Amino acid sequence: MSVTYTTAAIVKKRVKSISSSLSDDDIEENILQAESLIDSVMKRTARGTSPDFTFDADKHGIIRDCATNYAAYLCITYDPTEFASMETAEMVANLLWNAVQNALTMLSDSRFVEYLASL
Repeated sequence: MSVTYTTAAIVKKRVKSISSSLSDDDIEENILQAESLIDSVMKRTARGTSPDFTFDADKHGIIRDCATNYAAYLCITYDPTEFASMETAEMVANLLWNAVQNALTMLSDSRFVEYLASL
């Protein structure tokens, strides 16, 4: 299955200190985990299986942002020693986690998801 909401290249740009031992396939696995979480929270998917809700990066930026942030978070937790210090790794991970939590809170509101689907 291919990723939809974000790409490995976008995740790599979000956090420059991702372990070089993570291949694009590894990052895409993290993206798939993020996509599944997002779909679970929304209680529907925008990954092309629903005719009335198809992901569009220009219209559904919050979904892309959430998937990118969560995948980047998972990449950091794989190997935080890529950062100059553990404090820096922790700060970046906390910033990503807070952004994910904020987006998931919005995506858990069915009215918000219906609005996204209507775009």
